[in-house]
Amino acid sequence: MNDRNKSGFIFFLIFAMILGAGIRGYQMYIRNLTGTTYKYNEGTECITNSYIGYAPSATSESLCEKSTLVYCEVTWAEIEPEEGVFNWDHYDSTHHMKRWRDEGKTVVLRFVCDKPGKEEHMDIPQWLYDKTGDGQFYDISYGKGYCPEYNNEIFIQEHERVIKEVARHFKEKAFVSYVELGSLGHWGEWHTYYTAGLPRMPETTVRAKYVKHYTDNFTFCRLLMRRPFAELPDGAGVFNDMTGISHDTSTWLGWISEGGDYNETGEKGALVAVPEIWNKAPVGGEFASSVPISTMLGENYDETVSLLKQSHMSFIGPMVPYVKRESLEFYESADSLLKYVGYRYRVKELNIRKSLGRDTAELTVTITNDGVCPIYFDCVPCLYVELPEGSDISFEGKEGVRAQEGTEAEGMMVYRLNIDLKSMLTGQQAQAIVNIPRDVLKCKGARIYAGIEESLFGEPSIKFDMEAERKRDLSLLWEKE
Repeated sequence: MNDRNKSGFIFFLIFAMILGAGIRGYQMYIRNLTGTTYKYNEGTECITNSYIGYAPSATSESLCEKSTLVYCEVTWAEIEPEEGVFNWDHYDSTHHMKRWRDEGKTVVLRFVCDKPGKEEHMDIPQWLYDKTGDGQFYDISYGKGYCPEYNNEIFIQEHERVIKEVARHFKEKAFVSYVELGSLGHWGEWHTYYTAGLPRMPETTVRAKYVKHYTDNFTFCRLLMRRPFAELPDGAGVFNDMTGISHDTSTWLGWISEGGDYNETGEKGALVAVPEIWNKAPVGGEFASSVPISTMLGENYDETVSLLKQSHMSFIGPMVPYVKRESLEFYESADSLLKYVGYRYRVKELNIRKSLGRDTAELTVTITNDGVCPIYFDCVPCLYVELPEGSDISFEGKEGVRAQEGTEAEGMMVYRLNIDLKSMLTGQQAQAIVNIPRDVLKCKGARIYAGIEESLFGEPSIKFDMEAERKRDLSLLWEKE
């Protein structure tokens, strides 16, 4: 190699070394600028969270043990056997209301005036029958019972009064999450067996009166309707009592996406299209009784999952799959099905970046929703900083507030994240940034948790559905070892 080539080669080596050093320096700078990112996977366990999941009948203590929701059905005859005299003590006792309140469960409520049964009976009180008496007793394939004439003006006036009383009682005695607009039709499902000669459902103008009784009084919870009728209240959802049955659920989904006529009254366009209603309003319902639940969770499991995904349901009840005498495989299927019911928020990433020249560290939190719908109640995601006993790190003048005494986060600093969970649909994600004292990152034993607080309680009560060590309702994101 001649001197000229040697000089060129040496120059190339020096240039390459300088360039390499520059690249390595840039990479180190980027790592310093962006910080350290921690990623978290979806959870694999069955988590019971507020407002979602199974809603068994409140009368069954064993079925309700694992749920956060209980289903309360109220018949008129049961609560007002004498005109103006309400028998709430008996109702609350048989439905174990004190226990459910004490355990923090919330209610799915439906008021019913006609529930087919095995024996001849009425679900409206005798005194109301004496005032109206223009309905009809029946013995049909549904069972036996009495179908009122819902167009009767006296019936409508008395209904307004009783709904006001039901709302007053449940607002005071139990926190109600959802109210299914019942009252009309068999099981409160807004249909009657009119082909057997029973009174037909009333038309829109009359149905709207019944709806107003609900909207005027149940202002503290979310309303749902069996079909998307034209009188569907603003912000109200829908429910499907044929969950798990392909044909019936497909028909119900067709009402939601396309609207349609209401054959029972002959009204054209009585059903309105509300595609993707679950983006803003809850969807509920129960498993159909025409097919064994063991079949829906066994050989038809994949079909059931598909129907749930299409329906975007938040809860299922009171017909639920927790039935004794079933196999372990059945229970496992029942639990796994909850993956396709309700919201499933997860911290996807946590980025920790030390701010140069400052005494704070910047935490960027990315949250995603792996569920089939959002949450429909005001809840706030939070970060919680826990320090070991004896730590002298000061939070004075920094972001965050001290957690309330007596809560599971007592002693921790709470950082509320500016993320609206109600607007996070399936697969969507959102970010928030908070700043903590930089010394936390050097404090051995310091921990950072994540959780969700309900505005009703002001403490962590909803778990993130993610793989992480847990401290009750809190998920561990980071720990200084």
